[in-house]
Amino acid sequence: MKRRDRIKFNITRNWNFPGKERLSSLLNKSYPERLGKAGITWLAHEDIAIYTTGNSYIEWSILSNGTYEDEIGKLIRISLNEGDTALDVGGNIGLQSIRMSQRVGKSGKVFAFEPLNYLQEKFKNNLALNRANNVTLLPYALSDTESEAEFTVDPQTWNQGTFSLSDNQQGAEKQLVTIKVADQLPELAPLSSLSLVKIDVEGFEYQVLLGMKGLLQKHKPRIIFEYDDNYWKTTGQDIKGCHFFLTELGYTLYQIDKFGCDLVNTAEGIESGNLFCIPR
Repeated sequence: MKRRDRIKFNITRNWNFPGKERLSSLLNKSYPERLGKAGITWLAHEDIAIYTTGNSYIEWSILSNGTYEDEIGKLIRISLNEGDTALDVGGNIGLQSIRMSQRVGKSGKVFAFEPLNYLQEKFKNNLALNRANNVTLLPYALSDTESEAEFTVDPQTWNQGTFSLSDNQQGAEKQLVTIKVADQLPELAPLSSLSLVKIDVEGFEYQVLLGMKGLLQKHKPRIIFEYDDNYWKTTGQDIKGCHFFLTELGYTLYQIDKFGCDLVNTAEGIESGNLFCIPR
């Protein structure tokens, strides 16, 4: 890395005021295109290292900002203790699973779900790098109905983890994905406790929640899930139905932002972003 690039990254990784991401994009605008070698990047304020190339959004954020979804990391840290069990649905490159792994320790367990082959490889490499030996990767998707689906995926896409049921994406490849129901999994049935569930599956979050209703009723875990209005409309999901489903199970919902979590009183008040759910 050239000296001027090191200076830019030193500024953006240590900038702790609002506008950090915008400053990073302005100063380091051309860096992803010029980055020719893969390497290892450590997070600025966590003992975590991630293999990065700068050619995907999450890896680029770690490179330029020194973190990714730091607010989710904070919620993971306050929600898990030594010996706990957690689920990471939509494991991607493994960052959130590693955070969970560090909190639950050697006596705890993390079950991660990542169906896309190219992300499974990144996931496993990052887990091995951080010696996260208490994480079990299950290579399928979750929903409320068991099935198989052929997804069109592009390993070179900027927003890795996205997929499509169509086949008109140039340069993309197809993958047959097995879809299972969390309540029916033999790996999860013996659990004596479940403390946290994180779900980020590009618009299918509500279906995943419906498929783990039994686990939610039995264990009352805290839940972190993504709500993206565009993705949810595409997949035909309804945030009002999801809000009713969770409140009927005894959950209080909060909207997550950079500064904390705002109480959600009605479904109409929910905005695109991440939600934090605490059992009453």
